Amino acid sequence: MIEYHLGIDSTDSLKLGMCTTYLGARIIEALAGMGCEFERSPDLVRLNPNIPWKTRGNGAVCIRMMHAEGGAEEIMRVAQGLTDKLSVLEDEQANPGIALVTGSVPEELKDLYIKAVHEVVEIEYAISVGELCGALMKGYKNRRGLIGALSAIGAMDMPNWTWETMAYRDPYSRTRERMVDPSSIASLSLRYPSTFFNIDGSGKPLCIPHSPCPVMFGIRGTDAVDSLKAASEVACSGMERWVLWRTNQHTDAHIETVENIDYLKELSSVRMKGGVARRPSYHPGGHLSFSLEDGRNHTIDCWAYEPTKDFRKRLRGLIEGDVVEVWGGIRAEEDGMPACINLEKVLVIELVQLMKRTNPHCPECKGPTESMGRGQSLRCKACGFRNGTLHPVLRPVERDLCTGFIDPPEVAWRHLYRPSWLEFSKEPTKTPASFWGRGPLSPITGGMISVRSERSNREQGVKKRGLNA
Repeated sequence: MIEYHLGIDSTDSLKLGMCTTYLGARIIEALAGMGCEFERSPDLVRLNPNIPWKTRGNGAVCIRMMHAEGGAEEIMRVAQGLTDKLSVLEDEQANPGIALVTGSVPEELKDLYIKAVHEVVEIEYAISVGELCGALMKGYKNRRGLIGALSAIGAMDMPNWTWETMAYRDPYSRTRERMVDPSSIASLSLRYPSTFFNIDGSGKPLCIPHSPCPVMFGIRGTDAVDSLKAASEVACSGMERWVLWRTNQHTDAHIETVENIDYLKELSSVRMKGGVARRPSYHPGGHLSFSLEDGRNHTIDCWAYEPTKDFRKRLRGLIEGDVVEVWGGIRAEEDGMPACINLEKVLVIELVQLMKRTNPHCPECKGPTESMGRGQSLRCKACGFRNGTLHPVLRPVERDLCTGFIDPPEVAWRHLYRPSWLEFSKEPTKTPASFWGRGPLSPITGGMISVRSERSNREQGVKKRGLNA
């Protein structure tokens, strides 16, 4: 038995449905049927979120397995057959790519992943790297999906990761409504505190998509077993299958720290410290911006858009001279508008101390004092006291803003965005006894999932539901 790494990308459509993770789930099932063995959950890899031509969340998948030597062509045949069947090729944004690497993952592909999560990668460059590494490749249409497929293979050694248990429905269902009981989701974060992105501040579910894709819901978290347990408690109807994905979501993998504006690259994502050069102001549509100075008298505008809601309101308290650190994507210059930073979160490091000139209280009766005129001292309004020494004084003004992180509400999070409070597990990766299955997700106990083998679980699902494999 030797290692195989299968990457797939760009098979879905925002308007017409499908999801690359669903295709991955179907391929996992087919590969298990031909004798492949899986020692870890498959990877869901989010790449550069600023790419204009991305399909939905710019996510690729990688399935890592063990199989007999000489099995590469059969693995590719299975993957290509399901890609041909399920991909939304009629959507111009869908340009599927399949890549397979035999043996350990080459360093060149690991470097490609780093590049693809931070920059814009050309198709020809990615293919040249794949050829150098001996990858088998199949590209459709303009072959752009090969960038993600190869990069997902290269994401073997993600320094931080989270988990997402995804439940799927019939892929040919195009309705935007899911047969999921929202009330069963409301308390998941309390029962399983390592999970997050379940509901927003008003109690509205965030983990249920509203697109025509096959995903019913997804439970994200920092602990694999908790994600599975929580997903097994969601009340729903019509679940066809499920997969636990290991992913770089919510890790800030896309962020690079830069010292000043000279290092900013269009369509990248950065973290940069600076001083507020122009206080925030609102613009048509409810958007807000302020100007940031990098310490070298260079400035760039930072924007928070209307969908970030209260994030803008909290940023409104910044003034000139405040020191902040910003995280965000670099929007390219267009239509006469200069490049800017689209904010993801802000750390307030230091606040300017505002002072206000006020009249002191009367030293005799503690009453209010008032001016006697230009160049004169103050006198007490209540008792008339004046001795020529009472003058206005400067007192500190309490600011509405305080130091610390300002995060947007969950509804404005991007897939790679890391909330400031999120901590990653320091424990080694622990793969549950099973990380995929056909039919409803079984109850989970004792820290591991209580299921039969993948093959018997699949057969039981076919028997109960009469579904085609």
